[in-house]
Amino acid sequence: MSRQRSGRRRPVVWPWLLIVLWICVIWGHSLMPGDESGLESQWVADLLRRGAAWLGLSDRPLVRRLLTDRELLHLVVRKGAHFSEYFVLGVLTFNALRLTFRSPVAGTAALVAIWVCVPGIDETIQRFVPSRVGATADVLLDMCGFACSFILCLLLAGLGRMGRRRG
Repeated sequence: MSRQRSGRRRPVVWPWLLIVLWICVIWGHSLMPGDESGLESQWVADLLRRGAAWLGLSDRPLVRRLLTDRELLHLVVRKGAHFSEYFVLGVLTFNALRLTFRSPVAGTAALVAIWVCVPGIDETIQRFVPSRVGATADVLLDMCGFACSFILCLLLAGLGRMGRRRG
């Protein structure tokens, strides 16, 4: 795990430490009992209501329906948290793989291990936490968030390479 810089090989550690730290954040949220997790989701829902009002979006019918339907807003907040946590993990993983692996096989193996194992373990943790449920649908949502960010990073990196070739 090193990269060539100025004639010397330096270990690439920071991107992997960020991944480990972010996985701890994700799994830390999974270890929260259901009532604590619910309070956190309620805080985010209240923040969204205040933000929509401040932006003047509360008058729009679709936004008003979302903000006044507590169950729908709660669902959007919770599923949005799943997607966004793993979206960030996908970006961090892309960066770590880009800086670490030259072999596509090794990079792909690390990618698949993170993409599949982290969400699976995440939902398994929730099965053992009071008032929480591990759901297969959430694993798939987590994997979608990860995949979306990883694909976006690939596209942006490709565009960056094309721009450098032209310039």
